[in-house]
Amino acid sequence: MATITIICARCTLPNIRSDRFCASCGLPLGAVQADAGAAVEALGAYEAPEPADPDVEHVIRDFVARSGFDVVPSSHGWRITVPLRLDRKQAVYIGPSGTDVEGRPLLGLVSVCGPANDRDCRTLLTHNARMTDGHFAIRVLRGEEYFVVVENLAADVVSTLDARNIFRRIADLADGLEDRLSRGRDVY
Repeated sequence: MATITIICARCTLPNIRSDRFCASCGLPLGAVQADAGAAVEALGAYEAPEPADPDVEHVIRDFVARSGFDVVPSSHGWRITVPLRLDRKQAVYIGPSGTDVEGRPLLGLVSVCGPANDRDCRTLLTHNARMTDGHFAIRVLRGEEYFVVVENLAADVVSTLDARNIFRRIADLADGLEDRLSRGRDVY
């Protein structure tokens, strides 16, 4: 008699249908499907600026133009495609991200890594303690939790920053986790 299997959404290993978790990577079977389209929600809900808030749109346009990467409008921000090693690419989204505690407008950079799972949460929190650029976080995209890399920058200092280098570092960090979570697939 043939055994019915379920393919893991993350590592593509066939598992016995009665198993609740993937035998290889531990992902709950049938619970989370990687959704490349979910990344368009990476910037989160858009809050219209108050009339007194400074306009950051021109700051964002200048910043993404200085990166030299392919840029297209996305949601209430921009999608920057960063080419990486081995013909991989990683999308980084940038848009207004509210204000900091001092009232300065922030630009949010977000790159999606893959569906979140409990097993990797502790590891990522440990990595966050040593990170200098960006941090790992969890965002709900299309009703599912995803690991993302987030970097918030004060709008008044981005003119002094190397845009290309910042986008590349965020993309490299996110793609490293995506590569591990997806077993080499290039989804985001």
